[in-house]
Amino acid sequence: MSKQVPRVSIGVPVYNAENYLAESLDSLLAQTFEDFELIISDNGSTDRTAEICRAYAARDPRVRYLRHEENRGQVWNFNYVFERARGQYFKWAAHDDVHAPRFLARCVEVLDGCPDVVWCHPRLTHIDAAGEPLCDPAVRDIGYGASNGHRPGTDRAPTRSVGRRWSALVDGHTGSTSGPTRESPLPHQRFRAVLLGRGGSLDVYGLMRREVVGQTMLHLPYYGAEKVMIAELGLRGRFQEIPETLFFVRVHEAASGSMRSAAEQRRFVNPRASQWFTFTRLQTLRGFTLAIIRADLSVGQRSRCFGVLLRYLFQVNKWKGIVARTFRGMGNGGGYIDHLRTAEEPGPALPSMRQPQESSRGGKQISNWSFAKRRFNLPSPSGRGAGGEGIERTRKQGKTFLGESPSP
Repeated sequence: MSKQVPRVSIGVPVYNAENYLAESLDSLLAQTFEDFELIISDNGSTDRTAEICRAYAARDPRVRYLRHEENRGQVWNFNYVFERARGQYFKWAAHDDVHAPRFLARCVEVLDGCPDVVWCHPRLTHIDAAGEPLCDPAVRDIGYGASNGHRPGTDRAPTRSVGRRWSALVDGHTGSTSGPTRESPLPHQRFRAVLLGRGGSLDVYGLMRREVVGQTMLHLPYYGAEKVMIAELGLRGRFQEIPETLFFVRVHEAASGSMRSAAEQRRFVNPRASQWFTFTRLQTLRGFTLAIIRADLSVGQRSRCFGVLLRYLFQVNKWKGIVARTFRGMGNGGGYIDHLRTAEEPGPALPSMRQPQESSRGGKQISNWSFAKRRFNLPSPSGRGAGGEGIERTRKQGKTFLGESPSP
């Protein structure tokens, strides 16, 4: 282990991750911002994961591989990699997602320049098992900034007079054409954006201030608890979106987002859990309540946050569906299955993502992962490709392509 403390820590919790792990690690090690440590925590994998991780740790001193003899579940592993982090900034990374070369550089630039921002994330696109963008436009070029998880202009102000009065009470304003966002200056508006905004919580894979993350409850022991953690971050500071597509979320049958049954989700979170039934939404509600209580808020802001929580509770139609799904043994989410059904053929690349674009630094930047993969000779989904010398070559090529001088 290097004695020098890195600026950034990346935590990669893994379990039986051989299919996509090499590609994900190569995309992280190819970052143009190089001052980071990469912590891989292996939950007792039984496939080739250990072999792959040890090979990367032997090639690159920034990689720390930590193996456990038994699978303690996703939540324990996510929290463990955070506890082992040393950097000023921290990010989680999944074994099957990929990052464009400037992901870290752009995020570090934001956090260094904006002290009130506690986490940031670029726009993202979902890709299939082969690394190509899905044809469903609903899962391409997604952000969590001004558009509440969708493209600008898709959010509408409440149409009913009751909705407008409630918005005036909770948010302190009316007439907005797009509701409060994670980027809002007021804590209750950021809290509302997480609880009531459309879209998920994939910004949990953004770059965060490690000190602020340590003030949260981290990942609580139930499926979907990352939304509570993002809500806690929102109560402590602003989010900022990077208006470039630099993150590529892989949709495949073995992904956690493809799990539909509550039993499968419980085993994923904690294989040793003995409960045969849990109402995850009540646990989430309790988490949101604790987040408000624990946060350092004024009386007015705390009251408005509880008002947001009441509005969350009074989504009658939504709760009817949740209760019905719960008693049928269905868990939260599982939407990846729906995306897979509409993704038999990869869709055409978005025009703005087909070619490299000019950057403000006079060089060029990569936004589409498939293009970056071809340009930098990064590995295929089978795990073959850049590694060792290939990774070093990838970093140098990335810098050259971005108009920077590669380090010797």
